[in-house]
Amino acid sequence: MTEETRWEPTSEGLGDSFSALKDTPSQETTRLYAFGPFRLDPAERKLFRGSQIVSLTPKAFDTLHLLVRNSGRVLEKGELLRTLWPDTFVEEGSLSNHIFLLRKALGEDLTFIETIPRRGYRFVGTVRQFPRASLTDREPADLGAAVSKSVTTRGWWLLGTAAAAISLLAVAVVTNIEALRHQKLKPIESLAVLPLENLSRDPDQEYFADGMTDDLITDLAKISALRVISRTSVMRYKGTRKPIAEVARELNVDAVLEGTVTRDQNRIRITAQLIRAAPEKHLWADKYEGSLSEVLSLQDKVAQAVANEIQITITPREQAMLAGHREVDPLAYEYYSKGRYLWEISGEENLEKSRDYFEQAIEKDPGYALAWAGLADAYSWLASWGVVPRQEAAPRARAAAEKALELDSSLVGPLITLAETKMNYEWDWAGTERLCKRAIEMSPNSGYAHHVYATYLAEVGRVQEAVTEAKKAHDVEPLSDVFGANVVWKLYLARRYAEAESEFSKQTAGRLITGDYIVASLYLQTGRTPEALAELRAGAAGPNPGALELMYLGHALGVSGARAEGEKVLEQMLTLSRHRYVPPEYIAIVCEGLGQRERALQWFERAYAERSMNAWILPDPRLDKIRPDPRFKDILRRMGLPH
Repeated sequence: MTEETRWEPTSEGLGDSFSALKDTPSQETTRLYAFGPFRLDPAERKLFRGSQIVSLTPKAFDTLHLLVRNSGRVLEKGELLRTLWPDTFVEEGSLSNHIFLLRKALGEDLTFIETIPRRGYRFVGTVRQFPRASLTDREPADLGAAVSKSVTTRGWWLLGTAAAAISLLAVAVVTNIEALRHQKLKPIESLAVLPLENLSRDPDQEYFADGMTDDLITDLAKISALRVISRTSVMRYKGTRKPIAEVARELNVDAVLEGTVTRDQNRIRITAQLIRAAPEKHLWADKYEGSLSEVLSLQDKVAQAVANEIQITITPREQAMLAGHREVDPLAYEYYSKGRYLWEISGEENLEKSRDYFEQAIEKDPGYALAWAGLADAYSWLASWGVVPRQEAAPRARAAAEKALELDSSLVGPLITLAETKMNYEWDWAGTERLCKRAIEMSPNSGYAHHVYATYLAEVGRVQEAVTEAKKAHDVEPLSDVFGANVVWKLYLARRYAEAESEFSKQTAGRLITGDYIVASLYLQTGRTPEALAELRAGAAGPNPGALELMYLGHALGVSGARAEGEKVLEQMLTLSRHRYVPPEYIAIVCEGLGQRERALQWFERAYAERSMNAWILPDPRLDKIRPDPRFKDILRRMGLPH
């Protein structure tokens, strides 16, 4: 039996937890409430539109009654839940579902129930109260006649005057409603999925809620006509209570999707609601429930519902992509979610753990495409961080990405990983560009696809184009620190130092950032060596500095004349390379900074031989002095790069 059919009439039982609801049950059942074309009769527990009864479930009626009695007042979600379900633990999704049903019953053209994002709801219609006694022995539609009967003879003239005024007002209201109804609102073309709230009462399940958020974003991003903000930008709103309008303004989107996820062992429930930003309006809400093995199809249903509600154009291919998910092994999904969570945090240790989780997911479910995509990402980043030699990591990244695409050709992530492999390991520049363009064509709103393409353009000498592409990535993800920093870096590579510094100041306004190698690079190229060294020393501080931080510091010490200190950093890197992998080109750059040209060329040759060269380093102005050397030019020629 459902929750609604178990309802039993009581002496109203509503409003005990609200200070504003002090009526006794007997008082309440002697009243009638009228709003718009509707009349609410608590005694009969009926809602009328004219003489027609509007069908409502008992709990939906209770919800409407409570909102109407508190017209104009914001009712918090917690208060509503405690009042409507005083003896039962019910999740927020049940309340959202009843609100959704009420809105449908009241008519989409008349918005009476306002969503106060992340707080609750407010009834915004004008509510009139009448004594129920005035309707004795009368039809429900005779509300106006009953009110007239209660007016004394002495007040007829006043009532007539008031009636005329009300008639004029009614005409104006109807006219305005008609105007609003036909007013063309800007179509929804951009969307942000806010981090789903974990209602599982277990903080250890945060990775699960974050994974669900990421998957929803991935699904919606498949719709080319819709710009979807990525996880990188929306995660900063996790746990915040900013108004929806403010969030939408900061992210430059037309609408926001927010919701909750509840997990009870192998059962999950997703609730979601879609809110237009301007004018702020609740558009849709629903809940989806199923087993953990059905999680991918549940996410697809949410994405399809959103697309239908905003009436965005979906191509047949995109429709097929949204409907093509199979069931997944629950434990495999668990491992995948943990792996993706750690991969997003990044850092050497987290990347290694994420790889292990992805491998466990594949072991449980070899046909799980997203797990293969995750493994490809893990190996790609382990190589970029210098944790695993590229000649070992790149073939594994490529194999995993190809397997992911074999299982699900709609995935964009593996395409980008393949592009990075071709760029950083195979030095197949034409193939890299082809894959980048294909990824952007499949997902124009992928900031990461634009980001990788910008890196490629800089490596092949098209630096001004790289700046433009980096800006596209940042336009798609305006709050992404990574994509913002990439704009600054590409301006730096283009030798547009003043613009780069201005962009850096704009992006970091009000935030204290120390140890940043990008601003240090700008200082170094514009003659502010002490400031550059201060930044780089801060970045390399601590007991276990990374190889990248040591590279930048060692080079700067060398070119600034502090060679003795620079030699110590070089020795530190060589010692580190005996215990873990350090990319040879990192050591080469320090040697070049120290004026050790022959030694630098030897390390660059080693990087070429190992095919470990991080080609994104090569356009750096730090290498401008070695660039004319015929031996360095020959390395670039053999790599297929401009020389």
